[in-house]
Amino acid sequence: MAAELMERLVMTEAARSRHPEAEHLEPSHRAVLSILVVDDDDAVRDLLATALTELGYRVRTASTAEDGIIRLLWEPFDLVICDVVLPGMDGMSFARNVCQAHPGLPIVLITGYGGSGLARSALRQGAADVISKPISIRELPVVIERNVERSRLEHSRHSHEGQRVMAQSIKALAAAIDAKETYTAEHSRRVAALAVSVGTALDLPATEITCLEYAALVHDVGKIAVPDNILNKAGRLTCEEWEIMRRHPCKGAEILSHVHELAYVASVVRHHHEHVDGSGYPDGLAEAAIPLLSRIIAVADAYEVMTSDRVYRKRRSPEAAVAELCACSGTQFDPTVVEAFCGLVHEGMVE
Repeated sequence: MAAELMERLVMTEAARSRHPEAEHLEPSHRAVLSILVVDDDDAVRDLLATALTELGYRVRTASTAEDGIIRLLWEPFDLVICDVVLPGMDGMSFARNVCQAHPGLPIVLITGYGGSGLARSALRQGAADVISKPISIRELPVVIERNVERSRLEHSRHSHEGQRVMAQSIKALAAAIDAKETYTAEHSRRVAALAVSVGTALDLPATEITCLEYAALVHDVGKIAVPDNILNKAGRLTCEEWEIMRRHPCKGAEILSHVHELAYVASVVRHHHEHVDGSGYPDGLAEAAIPLLSRIIAVADAYEVMTSDRVYRKRRSPEAAVAELCACSGTQFDPTVVEAFCGLVHEGMVE
């Protein structure tokens, strides 16, 4: 049996050249892939490990399903090859458990019995593919690459879909915030556009720019908890009313903190009313203790508020708003951010 298996396992260069799908599967392309082989047959397990290693894969082995599960806890793998028939936990149960613990990890089950019924059962248990004995390494690289690539594409699709849903949810939330204040339609969107322009001028990484945009869109989310009669009051706020208004950064951070992916955004939102001299709120932070993204939003928010009509006053001119930003640079606002913003204004990059 070992001789027959070896004959099928060892893929010569001639066999490789005759296989149309394996032609492009160079070892260097697969070197990063890590494979776990689970089989209680020493001969089969060792021959698979040897052949796959020679093909450029990084291979680890386990003789039981239980050992395989422990291996998966110790290190990451790109794909698992497992025999259906194992002592103790069988391959089907192994696939089901691994699928639950490591969603997205492709599991290829090996069976000596075949049949569409078994294949359907294996797929229902979470296996990505099923191959029949005797195994041919001539076919195995194609099976591995196909399943790893399919897993990557699926992960990418879910990741992009999750990002799209998150972005749409944030925009919907921003629209709901702006709808609460009569004079602030699309305020959040304009603040976000200004903040992103400043972040880009400061050469922030793309990931930071995305976070900056999200935070700017929802910087006033805490105002959802502020009564409309305070938000839309035409006159000066009383001390009690002002105290309620000042709570909105903390309330916004609290709302956002319930979403794990927005934990950093929550921190940025909490501190967008801090002043670099320490006189802001809610925590009285100063200078570098204030997140940079919060300092950027503070400038963008202030400019947008000054150049928009409000229920309690008419808009200022862009020139007057820029003069106010410069006057408060170093006390209320970060001088570097103000300088970058003013540069954008002078270059005609700000409406």
